[in-house]
Amino acid sequence: MKTHIIITGLAAALTACGVEAETAQTPPQSGKVVLALEQSGASTQTAATADQGRKRFTACAVCHTVKEGDRARIGPNLFGIVGKPAGAAEGFAYSKAMSEAGIVWTEDNLNAFLENPQGFMRGNRMGFAGEKNPEYRAAIVAYLKTLKPADD
Repeated sequence: MKTHIIITGLAAALTACGVEAETAQTPPQSGKVVLALEQSGASTQTAATADQGRKRFTACAVCHTVKEGDRARIGPNLFGIVGKPAGAAEGFAYSKAMSEAGIVWTEDNLNAFLENPQGFMRGNRMGFAGEKNPEYRAAIVAYLKTLKPADD
């Protein structure tokens, strides 16, 4: 019985990346993201897209945190990930494939990875089948771009 409960719980956690879910960790509030984008001169459409991405990210928050300085969870902390080398976030044990990928997380690479993680990089440990909707992927990437230190 205990094994059944553990397996069911683990399966739910791994499939949560593919569904919209509320989690104990809520990504930073949209007002802050929108305000930061508007103050930087970004268009209202960009701000809206980042806000949509924040909402979409709630499913990702089952495994990932996006708060500066937070410890990795099941997946790495994604704060400041855009523009960084793959497999380089501190405090996470990456797969050999990710550690040796030699790529930078550009918008295009993030989009391709989110669409099909195993197709993009065979052997990575991401327990997520992929986001097939290009608008959702673009929104998530737009949100991730807003997550950077204030002095950047």
